[in-house]
Amino acid sequence: MSNWNGILTIIEIEHRDSKGNLLWKKNNINNILHQEGERFLLMAAFTGGQSNTIIPEYYHLGLDNRSVVEADNTLDSLIGEPSSGGYERQSISSSGIFSVNLEGSHYVATSPIVAFRATVGDWGPVTNLFLTTTNDDTGILISTAILGTAVSLLSGDNVTMRIGMRLRDCS
Repeated sequence: MSNWNGILTIIEIEHRDSKGNLLWKKNNINNILHQEGERFLLMAAFTGGQSNTIIPEYYHLGLDNRSVVEADNTLDSLIGEPSSGGYERQSISSSGIFSVNLEGSHYVATSPIVAFRATVGDWGPVTNLFLTTTNDDTGILISTAILGTAVSLLSGDNVTMRIGMRLRDCS
């Protein structure tokens, strides 16, 4: 089975220390769409119905340290998601917070800036950004973007990013 680079792209991501110095930056990181994420998107579009929708109030972004990311991964597959240092999954409303614009010949839903912070201690390393439907382990793992660099945050550091979502292969 091949992995499809679609749905989510990290448009830009930066890691800055507590003084604001840029430590790491990368643009246009593609994702792997997970099987249960594909099923979720198809069900939301074609079986949810107008009065019985399955769209969550919020989507959640998280970071973990899986060394291998595969299409059949689920939330049970996550390894090394931080649990201290002030880390928490970041919520993005499913209602009107994304801007949707035509870029070239395809539409892209772009998020506002999302920030992860080490507020009361250190955390990491993390190597992946994932998108899920819940803030706990009961939801659906939609997709994962592999950062390509292990990132560890010291107290006061932050990682900021903006993501784009599209229904087209991003590669």
